[in-house]
Formats: sequence, C-alpha cells, structure tokens
Amino acid sequence: MTNPNGSITDFKTRKIPDILWLVFGGMGVILYIWDYQTMTSYHVIAIFTSVFVGVAIWRWKIAGLADCFAIITMAVILPVHYEFVMMPIMVLVMTFFIMVFGMMLYNISLNLVEMLRTKKWIFLDFKTESTYKKAFAFLIIHKKRNHEKFVISAEKNSEMKYDSKSFVFLSSRKRVKRNSQLQSNGMYVQNVPPLISYMFGIAVFLLLPEILSVLS
Repeated sequence: MTNPNGSITDFKTRKIPDILWLVFGGMGVILYIWDYQTMTSYHVIAIFTSVFVGVAIWRWKIAGLADCFAIITMAVILPVHYEFVMMPIMVLVMTFFIMVFGMMLYNISLNLVEMLRTKKWIFLDFKTESTYKKAFAFLIIHKKRNHEKFVISAEKNSEMKYDSKSFVFLSSRKRVKRNSQLQSNGMYVQNVPPLISYMFGIAVFLLLPEILSVLS
C-alpha cells in the first residue's frame, strides 16, 4: 500500500524523499522472503506488470518519479488482492478516473464562474485556436487563483499572431517546481494533483473491509 507519510508530503510540497520507498519496498521484499510459500506465478505476473506500468507512466511524463516508486512499492507489498485483483493496477486505474473526473469538475466550475463574473466568453485571447481546442481547454485548464501553488502554465504567445495566445496542454510535471509560484493570476494554468495522495485514499478504500475486521 502507498505510504501515508509520502501522501501527506506529496499533498503539501509535491516532494517525497526516495528513502521512504526504499524502506517500505525493502520491508515488502523481506516479508516475501519470510513467507515465500504464499507466492504464486500470478503474484509474479502482477509485480512485473505493475512495475512496467509504473515505469511507463513515468517515462511518458504522465506521472513523476515518486509516483513510479509508489507503484513499484505497492507492487512489492501487495501485488494481488482477493486472489485475482492486481492491486497496484486497480488502484492506479481508479485513481486516474477519480482524479480526471474531479479536475474536470473543478475546471468547469471555475471557468463558469469566470464567465459569469466577466459576462464574456472565455478564451477570447486565444484567437488562433479552434473551437474544438477551446472546448477541450474548458475541461482541463482555468485562470490561476491566489491559493493555487502547484500549477503549470497552459498558455504561450502564439507564433501565428503576435496579439494572440495558444494552448499548451499536458505539460511536463518537471515544470511544477519552476512554476509553483506563478504570480500572474490572469494566466491559464493546469493543476498538478497529488497523485500519491489519491492512490493512498483508494488503497485504503479497497482494503477497508480488512482494516475494519482487524480493528473490530
């Protein structure tokens, strides 16, 4: 399962010490060495599949290196649940689904509030962008608010027209540190949600019956 300390650190700073994953991953390896009889071929498949997926989403810049380590650690500690569910894959799929759905609702609500406040159509500065791109942008970006720290710029000056802007979608998470203190509240940005915090919450939810049985 993902580390709760790592989840808190990810939520507050988006920085997680790699030593956390080494410690908890090492504990998982020791447990399997101690109780190797419980290992099956399906456990091995689940571990290698989860590791591959974790490395892939990091290499494709969908998630950060710490998120990759979290998936690998979870694969070592609890690769299979209910004898057939690949726990890391299930947690990751549910996390992305909830995270994407939640962020879309967040962006839509902020953009609607912006339109009601200004009584203007949104994205008027993006003169060269198509209607389809603007519709997509309505779901995934918004104007930066004062309270937002961990965001990345979603706009740049258009190369086609000097007084226009163009969208920058799916920017690298590596830019979060550099743009974490963006000053312009009028800039369109994308939020970078704490993936590990979401993963920890989903993992606790899936393990809730076992947790309650232990506490009862």
